[in-house]
Amino acid sequence: MKFSFQSCIILFFVSVIGFTSCKKLDDEPVRTGATLISRLYVSFSDYDQNNSALKNMMIIDPADTTNLDNIYQYLSPAKGGGPILFDAAARAIFQASVTAQDTFLQVIPFANEIYGIPGNAGAIGYTGFTNVRGLAYYTYAQQNGNSGSVTTPFLLAVTNRGAGNSMLYAISTPSGKVGSKGGAPIIDKQINLGTIVPSSLTLLNSITSDSNEKLVLVGFNNEGTENKSGFAVYSQLKQELIDRARDTIVASTRFTPMMKVYINGKTGLGSVSYAPKKNLLAVTSGSEVLFFKDPNTLFSGSTDKTVAPDYVIGGANTGLVKPWGVAIDDRTDQGKFFYVSDLTNRTISRFPLVGLSEGNVKPDIAAKTYGSLTPNYIFLDAREANVF
Repeated sequence: MKFSFQSCIILFFVSVIGFTSCKKLDDEPVRTGATLISRLYVSFSDYDQNNSALKNMMIIDPADTTNLDNIYQYLSPAKGGGPILFDAAARAIFQASVTAQDTFLQVIPFANEIYGIPGNAGAIGYTGFTNVRGLAYYTYAQQNGNSGSVTTPFLLAVTNRGAGNSMLYAISTPSGKVGSKGGAPIIDKQINLGTIVPSSLTLLNSITSDSNEKLVLVGFNNEGTENKSGFAVYSQLKQELIDRARDTIVASTRFTPMMKVYINGKTGLGSVSYAPKKNLLAVTSGSEVLFFKDPNTLFSGSTDKTVAPDYVIGGANTGLVKPWGVAIDDRTDQGKFFYVSDLTNRTISRFPLVGLSEGNVKPDIAAKTYGSLTPNYIFLDAREANVF
């Protein structure tokens, strides 16, 4: 996508006076007021070794206007796009692959942060990075004397390689591990998840006053003879990554869930979206999207429990057949939608958050296809201020 010289000049002056009405060429709807961020990252599962030009990543920007047509397509080195994540602090996109022959995590910094255009990708390679089911970005901040604080970032990845072989990987300063520069060890922790076979990975804000403390949610399916689905909740992330000495391999007996939350009558859990400001957590399941209110309370305690979703989005009106990716717009005032990718229909749909109690709700605009590509995982970068 190209941008006019005039648009760039406008953007420059806008940044000086603190008020903006920046516009992309041709296909971006007019927006007034302060410039806000609403970028939906789409990871396409398509891969063809004979078609090296097949673009497997797309950014819909903005995603919260009158259509989902304003796109930027990108060719990622991932051999079939899997879980995708953006973090504003990292100023980079992270993407895993869905194919077993690809053992790399892609790190894609911005070439242009203002317009959200990704630059050249770098790869972090390790033999264990196969069947990745979720990515997360964890930062640990500590005071550095009188000179301020120092933050150590970790890229987390969970893999589904069966009971006893599924792992949670932690990679510190992931941008510095691209291409294994300097001979730095690639993995800080390789944590065996025991009988848990992951379907997703999510970090939840802890109820403690320490912002470094996070709860780790690992989704799973088909546990035991009853084939239960739910989440394993772990509270030892900071302890394992920061407080303990560095270990390459951590046994499952040391990293154990403080509780499991089973979802009554639901199976086939897919990806998750956590919206702390909206006080919501969503997960795809079969032909539905399940929503839970007050996730901090839901996932607190030390005793296993079985719960029912507060809202279930599904039915003929939704148009959903096999939803997989989900993303909630968590902005306090501007966040009005959630987005869903569908593997069967090959669509991206946008739904109003106000319609959760209706269940069988229609998308607020027509579901969108992008040629023959299959949208897989999605991630929404929604910010109330364009802080770059």
